Amino acid sequence: MKLYFSAWAVLLLLVAGGRAQTTAFTYQGQLNNSNAPVTGAYDFRFQIYNANSNVVAGPLTNAPVGVTNGLFTVTLDFGTGVFDGSTRTLEIGVRSYGDTNAYVVLSPRQPLTSVPYAIQSLNSSNAVALTAPLPATDLTGIIPNSLLSTNVAVLSNNVVFAGSVTATNFIGSGSGLVGVPGTSLVGIITGNGSGLTSVPGTSLTGIITGNGFGVTNLQATNLVGTIPDARQSTNVALQTNINLYFAGSVTASNFTGAGHGLTNVPGAFFWVTVSNTSVQMLPNTGYIVTNTTAPATLTLPASPAVGDVYKVAAVGAGGWIIAQNANQAILSGNLSGSVGQNWKTSAPSAYWTTIASSADGTKLAAAVSTGYIWTSTNSGATWTQQTGSGTHYWSSIASSADGTKLVATVGYTIFNASQQGAIYTSTDSGVSWTPHTSSPLSSSLSWSSVASSADGTKIVAAVHSGQLYLSGDSGSSWAAVSGSSGYLWSSVASSSSGTNLVAVEGNGSIFVFTNSSSGWTQRISGNTNWMSVTMSSDGTRLVATGNSGQVFASADSGVTWNPLSTTASGQLTAVTSSADGSRLAITSGGSGNNGNINVSSNFGSTWTQPPGAPVLSWADIASSADGSLLAAAAYGGYIYVSTQSSTTIGTAGYLIGAQHSTIELMYVGNNLFLPLSHEGTIRAY
Repeated sequence: MKLYFSAWAVLLLLVAGGRAQTTAFTYQGQLNNSNAPVTGAYDFRFQIYNANSNVVAGPLTNAPVGVTNGLFTVTLDFGTGVFDGSTRTLEIGVRSYGDTNAYVVLSPRQPLTSVPYAIQSLNSSNAVALTAPLPATDLTGIIPNSLLSTNVAVLSNNVVFAGSVTATNFIGSGSGLVGVPGTSLVGIITGNGSGLTSVPGTSLTGIITGNGFGVTNLQATNLVGTIPDARQSTNVALQTNINLYFAGSVTASNFTGAGHGLTNVPGAFFWVTVSNTSVQMLPNTGYIVTNTTAPATLTLPASPAVGDVYKVAAVGAGGWIIAQNANQAILSGNLSGSVGQNWKTSAPSAYWTTIASSADGTKLAAAVSTGYIWTSTNSGATWTQQTGSGTHYWSSIASSADGTKLVATVGYTIFNASQQGAIYTSTDSGVSWTPHTSSPLSSSLSWSSVASSADGTKIVAAVHSGQLYLSGDSGSSWAAVSGSSGYLWSSVASSSSGTNLVAVEGNGSIFVFTNSSSGWTQRISGNTNWMSVTMSSDGTRLVATGNSGQVFASADSGVTWNPLSTTASGQLTAVTSSADGSRLAITSGGSGNNGNINVSSNFGSTWTQPPGAPVLSWADIASSADGSLLAAAAYGGYIYVSTQSSTTIGTAGYLIGAQHSTIELMYVGNNLFLPLSHEGTIRAY
């Protein structure tokens, strides 16, 4: 079928919605087939081309379009930006409605003339295309400044008016005004001057009356009288202000006054007399406390600087208390007079038989008769029952310096002397345990005591009615000590290297081993029923206790022994020592809750019974390497810990000093204060 098209010469633009203009327009045409008009439904396709035959918009498809006697009408909308004033032609394709064949393109393309070009007024930035008069009342929107006449005054520009400017009132600074009466004023300005600022007045010859509100730029040199303090800048240092802070340095030929509160003064340290019950401490200041009854509470600064020093001396009978802020603590391990003064417990009540400590006192291990082994990783604040240890008649336990390697024995204690078992070792701080029963060991021995080197590799263990045994590989293999059978071994101890050993027994003998060719040597024989023994880390200082209150000490690796005069009495169940042997602690126990704890901080020369220590049937006691922590286990009671390695962290911790006690503290960072010197009785809590 041959199709051809002839279009009307006039094209109509339809405007939708009153004055609101859209981009759609109406196109009418006539469709003939073989020069005869057609009637029916057809598919139409429309595209817009430019002068270079490039497609600008489309295609648009209208289907079906009704054609009657060749006439059809369609609405086309190619969107904005198509009709920009350039040449545009319309290509039309047609086919019968529902036909899937290609469109028949009508030729030639139809030129689009001026009426559709009215669409460009939607996007145009100028009115060049508008030639007919346009009523101003029909304008919408805002005319850009760039389209305005240069004669229009806009607020964003500097404006010069050719004639006079008249207004009922002028407000503003007046800067730049010339020819304003007043620069050479000879008349009178009246009114309140509201809104007038920056008006030149240095050559005024008239009189200005009113309250001067809003007048600025007055020359300070022309002021008379005194400016009140209230009118001064806050940056002015007034002598009546008792608290002045200068951001920079202050220089003067001479400073007078007491100087209280001055800090960071090179070479200066100030002393203050205190008679109050509550004082806030200042850095690099000493306090002489004269209270006669209640102690003076001196609180450390909340935000000290590293290196700040604080001193306190008690002259009055009331003494002093040094209080802390949140997260603060005082490292009080070297306050020897405070060891064993206060005791705390958190472990459950049980029949505890033995206890051991790591060198720093943080890791503790204790065992229950017919129960489990319990461990603590925070100096006894909390305890964990290690079910991997099993329930046994635990008799003794020892720890490596870091607390990771433990060795424990089952068998003889003074509270239960008829049990038998094995030696157990742990390499994970007591979580899991391995029994050792291979020859020469067995599970039918009654072990009474065990000791370990600092690294946990060398172990010495004793069978109560049997022999001594040694291991050099953390308990994997063992060897019996020749000649050690036939004794009632009750306790053994080791130096940190494991090369110096000591063993005591119930028939009165003490044997020492110094890793020499002579091997084990008997140093004491007699009738004393020795119960416990301890050794310093270098093996030179030893202390042994008996079941009738005997305490003997040696300062030459056990060669010679001398009795010590102590406050201890009764059955002395255990003794422990600091690494250097200077700090000692002894427990007594046996039947009945009438045992005591006795401590010494001078190698056993003098002893005291701390008033804060509970009276119980004590089974064993352990010490940290520096002697600042003591952990004691009661048979049928609790585990008690006394630690002065530091005060309790936070506001609950404090130091207390009696009359004639002094202390010097330095802040070392991380919320910690370190005692530099001290005298008298000082206790840490």
